[in-house]
Amino acid sequence: MPENTPIADDAPPAETGAASPSNAGIGVLEKAMALLNLVSGAPAAMTFTELLRVANLPKATLHRILATLMREGLVRYDAYSKTYKLGFRLLELAHEVWSDFDLRLAAKDEMVRLRNSLRENVLLAVPDGAGIVLAASEDAGRDAGLAPRVGLRWPLHATAAGKAILAYLEPARQRELLATLPLAAFTAQTLTTLDPLRAELDLVRARGYAIEMREFEEDSVALAAPVFDIEGRPIGAVSIASRADRMDEARLHGLSSTVIGTARLVSHNAGGQFMSITPGDVPQDTGAADVVCRVDARALLGECPTWSPRDGVLYWVDILTPAIHRYDLHSGIDTETKLGAMVSLAIPKATGGLLVATPSGLVTYDVDSKTMAPLCHPEADRPGNRYNDGKCDRLGRLWVGSLDMGTAANRGNLFRVHADGSWKKMDSDFTIANGLGWSPDNSRMYFTDTFRRTVYVYDFDLRAGSIANRRALITLAADDGVPDGLTVDEEGCLWIAVWDAWRIARYSPEGRELLRIRMPVPRPTSCCFGGPNLDTLFVTSASVRLSEEALAAAPLSGSLFSIRLPGVRGLPDTSFAG
Repeated sequence: MPENTPIADDAPPAETGAASPSNAGIGVLEKAMALLNLVSGAPAAMTFTELLRVANLPKATLHRILATLMREGLVRYDAYSKTYKLGFRLLELAHEVWSDFDLRLAAKDEMVRLRNSLRENVLLAVPDGAGIVLAASEDAGRDAGLAPRVGLRWPLHATAAGKAILAYLEPARQRELLATLPLAAFTAQTLTTLDPLRAELDLVRARGYAIEMREFEEDSVALAAPVFDIEGRPIGAVSIASRADRMDEARLHGLSSTVIGTARLVSHNAGGQFMSITPGDVPQDTGAADVVCRVDARALLGECPTWSPRDGVLYWVDILTPAIHRYDLHSGIDTETKLGAMVSLAIPKATGGLLVATPSGLVTYDVDSKTMAPLCHPEADRPGNRYNDGKCDRLGRLWVGSLDMGTAANRGNLFRVHADGSWKKMDSDFTIANGLGWSPDNSRMYFTDTFRRTVYVYDFDLRAGSIANRRALITLAADDGVPDGLTVDEEGCLWIAVWDAWRIARYSPEGRELLRIRMPVPRPTSCCFGGPNLDTLFVTSASVRLSEEALAAAPLSGSLFSIRLPGVRGLPDTSFAG
């Protein structure tokens, strides 16, 4: 039959002759089944135009049949690709459909291994509109009658798997969903307003996993990591689920690397995530230094230590809790102030209070009233980015780097921010913008891209606030950890925290390694000099994505440390001029 020949909606198949009242409906059913077979058998999901071309149906008939199939859940529409796919109602009607479901087959063995390892229920969920559908589960047999059933539909906002998927959606699609998502309350812990949910999704993307603490059911907790397709889009999530009386939040975080590892094996794709999940081996070499644990904090991602001689305290942050810490050197007391959004730096201001970096911008923070006021937002046009490490030059201007919250390549920038909130982009195309510092004579500025394992040096003009002639100063080997935060001493040498390598290292201004100091944790993150004489090196660290085995080997991960270095003094940190 020619492609453009119109067919009546109730026309019989060509071989049956004229339609009768009894076989007219059968004709429509056959068309619907033929359409389902087309959708199922196509090598790739098809658009409406493609379906129209191969289905040999009038446009109006195709519209009606698709509408009916979608209403019944047999076909679903992917708004991202504008294509039609099989619907999840088929899972409820026939469990055998899973024999042809590639993601479930890819996940099966890894889910069984994870279940046997942790003895907790392991789930595989896939997105479906404003919710998720449980595609597969491996029951650990610990909670009789509580094993989830395949085909159950759950909300995006109240489940670990839903948040893991939602956090990694393309920004426009995520905004579209958030604008229409019914934020129903399932327990008192459910996030039902947009701002806290957005802040939670920022944390999920930065950590690489989501947690659920009694948000969907009062007695249940879960941890989930996204599964990605070959283009880095979330197509599902692997999660572990447990009873709240058996699994606390600290243990959930400790299992994150195990679950992320399973999700990566399922997808055969790291999803653009750079942050490692396996630290390097404990090194045998040690430096002659006494490393002291000052605060046993178990921070997820301790960062950006800054000594304030005015206050006599060390400020540092836990980016992923998130919280600002204030460590009083005299009393030894560390005060933690938790915030509602990620915080990557907290720098004293010349006029009092702190300058704080959040994903929604740089803000001033009043320590007494605990209130924030916006200053500026250089990355306002890139909602998928967040600020990372930052420091002030000796005229009080903030230099701060940024990165994509999923650490997608080359999306980070370097900004210079003035006291009045004006700013300028100074360099770009970084992946994980990190440690900064200046030479004692202000002729050089140092800046790190952790992804490239490289510390760069620029020619620096203090008066003009300009940088030029970027070149690599230090590049670490692939098996030697990655450079994170840094500071500079009065002799112009660089002190660098080396992530996943259990060390702090000192380098000459020419980039030659001079000293390694063994740390009791695999992931030191940053360092600064402090104390009345600036002769104490303070070091922050991280526990994020460390397995239970790694945490057992390094139980102080996430703590704040100090190192006394005879004959070595640092340079004073500068307050923000605002």
